[in-house]
Amino acid sequence: MWPFHKRNHSSPSLSTDAWTREADATSLPRLDEVGGHPRPSGIGVTYAEEKYHALADEQELAWPADGEREARPYQVRARGLDRRVTATEFLLTENATEVRQAHADHQHAARVLTPYVRREPGAKLRYLICWVILWLGDTTGVWSAAVINGDVVAIAFGQALSAGLAAACAGLVGSELKNLRMAHARQRDPESLTKDEQRYQRFFTGSDHGIGIVKLIGLLSLTVVVFVGVGIFALRSSIEGSASGLTFGLLAAATAIASGLLGFWAADEVADLLATTVKRVARAEKRHRTLAAASPLKVRAQAQEAARSILAEYQLRGKAAGKRVESLGRHVMLRNPQVVGHAYPTGDQNGVIGRRPRRGGTA
Repeated sequence: MWPFHKRNHSSPSLSTDAWTREADATSLPRLDEVGGHPRPSGIGVTYAEEKYHALADEQELAWPADGEREARPYQVRARGLDRRVTATEFLLTENATEVRQAHADHQHAARVLTPYVRREPGAKLRYLICWVILWLGDTTGVWSAAVINGDVVAIAFGQALSAGLAAACAGLVGSELKNLRMAHARQRDPESLTKDEQRYQRFFTGSDHGIGIVKLIGLLSLTVVVFVGVGIFALRSSIEGSASGLTFGLLAAATAIASGLLGFWAADEVADLLATTVKRVARAEKRHRTLAAASPLKVRAQAQEAARSILAEYQLRGKAAGKRVESLGRHVMLRNPQVVGHAYPTGDQNGVIGRRPRRGGTA
């Protein structure tokens, strides 16, 4: 953060207290005793009045100059951040467009596709939790058998982890089967789609061209299930007998099958698209908040506000000091009634004689 220093508010040239003492000591040469009379018509603006008028003018210039000096470090700091702030504001503007577009895409997708969502809220999280449990369960069975067989614990864990992952991934084909089934249920004539639905045409005009690929993946997944089951059967049989080997082999196969059923239950590509748009909105908003809180924007704003406040303060102090010094000129007159009288003559427009003309031409 840009440091804020305490400032010295003393007068730029001579303190008003000193001027007060000087005004008290000022004495004009005495000519006659005037008494309670008005200001003599033959006396114009005295030198003393002109002196304090000039001092008042000086204050209204000197104080703002001091303010400019005090504000200069903040102004320099703010100007030094101009390029960084410009770059940040450009990115902020561009990101604002991304945020609006992300919100628009999400709202459009939600409005059009929500009727076709079949997965209930929270099902994706439950699917991930159950899938990890199946993976770890299969891993544990293989790991324990490998350790009992005499393998190094770390090496056995790596092999067991990959075997358990293979069994869990073998069931992912269930998701593809579910997606094909739902795509077939949504299938419509492309000509019947509304303008909004045409944006998501792939969800409504699915073909059977992918069935062959799904069958191939299903065959490979079945092969993985067989290999994992046979491998665990052989490993357990060599340690604990054929009954134990068959048990754990079937459990490994059951894990892969359960993974497939779990994937079939949780699969919903329409819900996945809506979830993706929600994540896009969250990422865009997070990026926008990060840019909005960028240090250059904050530091420059603080420096500019500090400089503005200092300049405004010294402008007001200058005007106040000018008024104060101007009053000292009247104070001199007040202490010397024997020369200038006690007041302006009646009808003299509130004492226009001797009033200090303002810069700009007004009295």
